Amino acid sequence: MRLVYPDPELVSDAVRIRKWSFDDLDCIETAGRDPEIPKGTTVPAVFTVAEGRAFVERQWSRNDDGQALALAVAEAGSNDAVGHMYLGSTRVERQCRLGYWLIPDARRQGIGTSAIRLISRWVLTENEVYRLVAEVHPDNLASRRLLEKCGFSLEGTLRSWLWIDDQPHDALQYSLLRFDLSHE
Repeated sequence: MRLVYPDPELVSDAVRIRKWSFDDLDCIETAGRDPEIPKGTTVPAVFTVAEGRAFVERQWSRNDDGQALALAVAEAGSNDAVGHMYLGSTRVERQCRLGYWLIPDARRQGIGTSAIRLISRWVLTENEVYRLVAEVHPDNLASRRLLEKCGFSLEGTLRSWLWIDDQPHDALQYSLLRFDLSHE
């Protein structure tokens, strides 16, 4: 399965999902100040312009072999980046993994819901993907509710699946199938 950047960009009333840009360094700096985002991502916990630019370049490089896409979530009106979406291949054929984060000021405004619905519909209908999965720390109630609101189903617990602060943690696995979209 080969993933390519959406063309045209994915846009709704609330969000625009687009390629990362060097103009997005404010978002990366803000994300780095959140105590949780740098733990499970490559967002620099200590921001410098060089580290911010390196983050953007890493996101671009994820698509070099077509196995992953890393995209900025931007507010539709301003085009200011407020979050991140990651789609990556898994060892299971025609399955894709979803990862995401939003800066604190963008939370609880419907931006996450709009972004996940938009990217999910695109990846499941415009690509060779039939199954989208997301893993969430059991204590991350906001993320769990967000996935459920977007139609994802809880499948079970992946024991010691996540490594956070050099410690194993369980993860809850959620999935959304192409079939599920026909029942919205």
